[in-house]
Parts: sequence; structure tokens; C-alpha cells
Amino acid sequence: MNIATAKQQIKNAITVYLQKDEKGQYKIPVVRQRPVFLVGPPGLGKTAIMQQVADEMGIGLVAYSMTHHTRQSALGLPVIVDREFEGTHYQVSEYTMSEILASVYDCMQRTGKREGILFLDEINCVSETLSPAMLLFLQYKVFGGHRVPDGWVIVTAGNPPRFNKSARELDAATRDRLKVMEITPDYAAFKAYALTSGVARCVISYLDIRQDDFYKVTTQVNGMNVVTPRAWEDLSEMILCQEELGIPVDAALISQYLQDADTARDFALYYQLYQKYKKAWKIDAILEGNYDDQTLEEARQAAVDERITLVGLLLEEVMGRMDACVRAHDDLAGRVRDLKEKKARMDESGASAGERQIWQEERAAVLEERDLLKTDVAGVQKRIGSLLAFLKAAYGRGMELNLAVGDLSVSPRATSFIGQFLSKEYFEESRDLLLHKRKDQLLSELQIPM
Repeated sequence: MNIATAKQQIKNAITVYLQKDEKGQYKIPVVRQRPVFLVGPPGLGKTAIMQQVADEMGIGLVAYSMTHHTRQSALGLPVIVDREFEGTHYQVSEYTMSEILASVYDCMQRTGKREGILFLDEINCVSETLSPAMLLFLQYKVFGGHRVPDGWVIVTAGNPPRFNKSARELDAATRDRLKVMEITPDYAAFKAYALTSGVARCVISYLDIRQDDFYKVTTQVNGMNVVTPRAWEDLSEMILCQEELGIPVDAALISQYLQDADTARDFALYYQLYQKYKKAWKIDAILEGNYDDQTLEEARQAAVDERITLVGLLLEEVMGRMDACVRAHDDLAGRVRDLKEKKARMDESGASAGERQIWQEERAAVLEERDLLKTDVAGVQKRIGSLLAFLKAAYGRGMELNLAVGDLSVSPRATSFIGQFLSKEYFEESRDLLLHKRKDQLLSELQIPM
């Protein structure tokens, strides 16, 4: 499964595990609540989704890497305590609380959240001396005699041994106590995340063209070459920061993140082309609807990679303006609420003429900004219409229009704008494309030729 499916499966498991019956008991007893085991290549986002799940579900998160834990640090230290059995005193060994479990209680005390996720990464890298204790922990949620607090679900992760020299295959007894989810690279899942998290458009456009470069882990004579979703996201963040600061983005930077020589070289060349296309194609003119037949013909004659880049450049400009409008709207809505609350307080307790004058001035400023926002929104709506009209005129309802409508339908910046301010052209094109796709699907199922 891909990482997006795994995330939903984890949320489903946590939802079920935390369900209680009418007596307040967990419907699935803790001993039967199998910990989740995410296993897959490095860099797919296994660790990242845990924070997302915790945030989205409003529960706590404690994360630990098991790579360097010894038996003592995981279980706690043995201590001698006095006990009495049938009138006779004995000295017996007990354990102090594990550092891991202590962190869970610290999280509960700090956040006030009684339920959460205990995430143990690199679970298949634990030392052999710790393995028996881990087996007991995975089934009974006990470390050295201390139980994981009720309401805390255990999720574990690890890489297959071929990716990590410290890792080993879990034995049958251990796997039989886990909910195993095998994660595989999937570009579609990454792109949906990339559009959500603001990954640079040049990265998304490149990967739209070269999806095989999305994930690479190969062994060469000089070592292992690695290109992962994590590398693309980290590179994107660096590119955006350096562009903002006016620092050139070059092959030396790119190769630090994309640790495969061919991929690093190809993306470095593409990045230069992306900047060239940004200047060559008159993006503002197209989005204002100011283009002629020659521009349309040049778009039709462009190679596939240039077409995809052109779509990306148009979307980058439009989505940036969408985001600015949504932010301005949210800020304005907050100020309107503040004005209403201030007016209610003044009406209730009375206010001086000076205070009311200040309130009137603040109100006038908000109304002025509202009118400016309306103008900006109308401008963005026009640009959305021009973008879709240009792609339709140049390519019909082909891959390019599908790509633009698809990204507008997934990107939070776009969906927030469209949801608040609407866009007749977007809705018409998205509806027509969905109907067109459904028609193709039905014809395919019926085996009717077009």
C-alpha cells in the first residue's frame, strides 16, 4: 500500500482501539490490540505521518528510535526492594520505569491528552538482548513490569534489511503479534501531499514528467544511491528559501539532496529550463487572456515536457494569488469579529466619543480592505478562467487540462479559494472532465469502441 493508504489504516485502527463499551471498557481488550508495524524503504514519510495522525485526531504522540536502546534503557534499571510473603521478608528485583514509558506520562502531564500514539521507529534494529522483552511488550504492552497507559496505541516502523545493515527480519512469533503494513513508493500519493504541503512547483512539474525519478535506491560500486520523497521535499524547501534570498540554485546544491548522479544532473538541467520557460512564456499575459494564435500554435508545437512545465508555471502563478486572497480573507474575517465584539462592549458599557470615532475609523479601514479584496478575488477568478480557456484552446480536453483541473482540485490553496469565492469556469471544466472520464470508463467496461 502507499503511504496515504497506510495513514488512513492507522487512523482506522486507532479509532477502533479507542472505542469503549457501555461499561467504559475497551471493546477490543488491550492484549488483543495488535501494534501496527509499518515496513518499507526509507524516506517514504513513515515517521512524518505519525505527527499528522496525532494532530488530525487530537491525541498525543511520543516517538522513539529503538536503534540505540539497550535492555536497561528500554526496560529500566533493576532495583532491590523488600517484600513480605507469608510472614517472611525477602529482597526481590524490580525495575525502575522505562525512559520510554516515562516520556508517555510526561506527554500526558504536559498536554493533558490521556490518549495517544507511542511510536517506536527502527523496531527491527533492537539488540538481541532486548528482543525477548520487546516480544513481551508488543503483546502485553509491558516494559519491565510497567504497562503502557490505557488509551495509548503502539505503532512501530522499520526498514527491510536490504536498506539498513542494522535491521533484521522479524521472526514469525513477533510478526504474528503485529498489524503489518508494507509500504511501497507511490508518486500519486506523494503529489497529493506535495500540493498540500507547498512543495516547489519546479519539483512537482519535474516529477510529473519523470515519475521514475521519484524514488530510487540502488546499490553501485561506490555505495548506495538514494533519492526519496523526503529528499525531494527537503530540496524543495531549500530551493524556495534560496530563491527568496536571491541565492542561486545550482547542481552542487541539488546533488547534496538527490544522491543519484543521473537524477541530480537531470533535475539541475530541468531547473535551468524551468527558469528559462518562466521568462520565455508570457505567463501574466496568458492569465490576463492576452494571447494570440501564434502563442497557441507555439504551445501546441511544444514537447510534452515543456507543455507540463507551462501548465506548472501557470498554476504556480494562479495558486500564489489564490493563497494571498485566502490569507487576506481570513485576516479580514478576524478583524470583523474583533470590531463586532468591540461594538458590543461599547454598547453595553458605554464609550466616549473618541472611542467611537476610533471604532468608526477602524471600520472604514476594514471596508476599504474588503473592497480591495473583492477586486483581487475578481482578478484571480479571471485568471482561472483564462488559464483553463488557454489550455482548452491549445490542447482541447487533453492531458494538460486534466493536469490543471486535477491540481486545482487537490491543492488546499486552490480548494480554499474556490470554496470561498467560487469559480464558474473551474466548476464547468471539472464537471465536464469528470463526465468525460466517466463516459470513457463506461465505454471501456462495455468494450464499445469510440
